[in-house]
Formats: sequence, structure tokens, C-alpha cells
Amino acid sequence: MRLPGGRSLTLAVVLTLAVAFLTKSGPPEGTPNPPGSFSFAVLGDAPYYFHEDLRYRLVLRSLDAHELSSIIHIGDIFWRPCSDAMYVRNLDRFNDLRHPVIFTPGDNEWTDCWEPGSGGFAPLERLNRIRQIFFAVPTRSLGSRRIALISQGSEFVENVRWEQQRVIFATIHLVGSRNGTKPFPGRTAADDEEATRRTEAAVKWLRETFAAATATDARAVVLAFHASLAIKRPVGHHHRQPYEPFIAALEEEVERFRKPVLVVHGDDHQYVVDHPLKRLANFTRMQVPGSPDVGWVRVVVTPDAKSTFAFEEHVVRRWKYW
Repeated sequence: MRLPGGRSLTLAVVLTLAVAFLTKSGPPEGTPNPPGSFSFAVLGDAPYYFHEDLRYRLVLRSLDAHELSSIIHIGDIFWRPCSDAMYVRNLDRFNDLRHPVIFTPGDNEWTDCWEPGSGGFAPLERLNRIRQIFFAVPTRSLGSRRIALISQGSEFVENVRWEQQRVIFATIHLVGSRNGTKPFPGRTAADDEEATRRTEAAVKWLRETFAAATATDARAVVLAFHASLAIKRPVGHHHRQPYEPFIAALEEEVERFRKPVLVVHGDDHQYVVDHPLKRLANFTRMQVPGSPDVGWVRVVVTPDAKSTFAFEEHVVRRWKYW
């Protein structure tokens, strides 16, 4: 018997043994939260390939081993194909986790699904299916232990907000591929209109989130989305331009809020913690690692500490089992 691409049956046997090994072995036990703190997880941009999926199984086990208030997935739950079966597979994985899971889509899940290798789908049709499958009950999280959420509702059910120990969390649907404006064969005016409406909704949800944080005297705000915003690019750059209305509103709200604000996102696949808005000392952003690295980031929140957020990268390195 020969496998596609001329690979021998030996490869299949090796991969089967690897799966068995990963199933029997596992990550170290979870780290306890320091007194007066809580932690949450952020991950995204993986797995893209079969061998990354093997490491992703360890990531899921590691998440279950830790005491987490929530798990935030910032999108790109796979690379391809963009099939309903792939959506359901990932939904089931989320629901098997013992913690609340909050998901915001990335470009791989719908914007880029026009690509032949992804199935040649119409992006807007895929976006509609994502909303039906992942956000059937937008006021409840995913995961085995579900928590209540506030949804933006109407069309943009995926934009949600919740609170933990007077820290306000919100997801906002902003994706890569220039926020869904990147040209592709067969692009229509409806695709352009979607990007405009979604960006306007993102700005509105951002402002409503900060208004809620101010009204409740929140200690901090955490915002989660997929796109990097090309935030270090100069104003007017073609990669940054589609996000400009959101970036401008973000700067205004962070300056007005004055308390700690954390943005978590993916898209560029490199783990980064920095302060890209130089004039705003209360602003921090964290970008999760992504393919070829497969992992997650533990964010420890100590609301009354001088440094509200601390970060701990957990990555299953490629060389660990291969």
C-alpha cells in the first residue's frame, strides 16, 4: 500500500506510534495562581499541519491542567480546508475543554477560504456558517464550564464581553488579510461592504466596552482579536489603512481610561509583549506564538499590583518529539 505523494506505509505507522506516545505522555502539572490573582489563556494561529496537530493535543491537555478563568482563542484554528466538518471538529475540541472558551474568528476561517486549497468557498458564505456553528448561543461561552457573555448581537454576534474580578474582557472581530479587504478573484461589492460594516461595528463595540469599564470602575480592560493591525506600520501604509478607524478609536479610549489596557492578538505568528503606543504607558499588547510553533500564553492578572499583567509562554517545540 502506498500513501499520497509516494510515502510508504512506514510513515503511517510512525505517525500512529507518535499519536499513541503523545496520548500516554503529557505536559507538566499546571502552575497555581499567586495569591490575589487569576489567570487566563490565549492561543491561536495553529495547528496548520498534521504534525502540528499532534503537538496541539498536548496544548489542549496543558490548558486543562491549569486553573484558568477562561481560554481565549484569537482565530486561525486551522489552515485548510474551510469545510463544515473542520468547523465542527474544532468546536468539539473547544467544548471538550474544562474551562470556558471564547473564540473570535481569524482570516483562515473565512476571509481566505476562496483559495483553491481551502475549498474555493465564497468568504461571506463561510462567515455565515461560522456564526451559525460557533455562535448559535452568543450569550454563552463554549467549553465544558460555560459562562454568561454580553453579545453585540444583531449581525455581529461574535463580538462579546464579560467580566472577571472587575477586569472587563471583550472580543472584537478584526482579521488579517488587510481586515478582509485583500483582493481575490470574484470579489464583489458585498465583500467590501462587509469589511466596512464589520469595522464600524468593531469601533462601536470598542467604545461600548470602555464605557462599561468606566461605569463599573473596572481595574483593567483586555481586548482580544485576530489581526495585528499592522500597528507599527506608518499611518497610511496599505496594510495598516483598513484598521485605521479602529486604531484611532483605540488610542482615544486608552488615553481616556488611564488604567491598564491589554490587547491580545495573533496573525504574525511570533510571541511578542511590548508597548507599541509609545505615548500611552498604560497600554500593552501581546501577540501569541503561531505555526510552526504550537502553544499558548498564560496571562496572570493581579489587579492591585503595579504590573497588572504577567505573561508565561507555553510552546511544544518541534524538536521535543521529532
